[in-house]
Amino acid sequence: MRYVADHDFHIHSTVSLCCRDDNQTPQAILNYAKENGFNKICITNHFWDEKVKSEAEWIEEHDYSHISSVLPLPKDDNIEFLFGCETDMDFNNVLGVSEERFYAFDFIVVATTHLHLDGNTVRTKITNPEEAAFHWVDKLENLLLKDLPFNKIGIAHLTTGHILKNQTAETLSLISDATMCSIFSECSRKGVGIELNVKTINMTDEQKEIFLRPYFIAKECGCKFYLGSDSHKTSALATAKSDFEDLITLLNLKETDKFTL
Repeated sequence: MRYVADHDFHIHSTVSLCCRDDNQTPQAILNYAKENGFNKICITNHFWDEKVKSEAEWIEEHDYSHISSVLPLPKDDNIEFLFGCETDMDFNNVLGVSEERFYAFDFIVVATTHLHLDGNTVRTKITNPEEAAFHWVDKLENLLLKDLPFNKIGIAHLTTGHILKNQTAETLSLISDATMCSIFSECSRKGVGIELNVKTINMTDEQKEIFLRPYFIAKECGCKFYLGSDSHKTSALATAKSDFEDLITLLNLKETDKFTL
């Protein structure tokens, strides 16, 4: 059976300080889910736990009292609205969620590819694809070494432009199939979710081959996938369902490939 696009597990609201759309409220997100026939959605605003100490100089503060201000979430009889977060790893690979906080969330999105945040997620500015490829691998490997409840963790946007502006394709091409296979085999073993949110509609065939390669390898390694728009504005929600359907078709995903919460 074809993978059913019935959820979105990565959505921001105005509580994320990088959200510039006053209309991106929990109610608007719930309406988006209704309009697209989803049965489950998750709000995942940016979060760095105040209980976690870091040497990084974080500019934006998203502590627990800030992101929990969305609670209680609006309800619908046919849609389960989950409370989650998106967190980072600093340049020492410290994860921004303390052990005790893990159980405050239904789902935790970990961004390992926010490599543009020098002084925070990386110590110094990344200037070339070789450096970016090293950090792409290193972040994932270090995340998978941690003792975490991986059944409620997703790895976000593995092919985002935040890896290295205008050079993400070159960066991904430097990472071998064998290296990706090693990482994704461990992802499969741990049971972590792999996020799908690539917008392919304007890509050339060559670009699709580069940007979808990690997901094809992850699929071959037995990984499970969830859909995440990473929307920060209501206009982005308008095309999210069709973007999901394109990816499902291109990757030939079945219901057995689905990560579930």
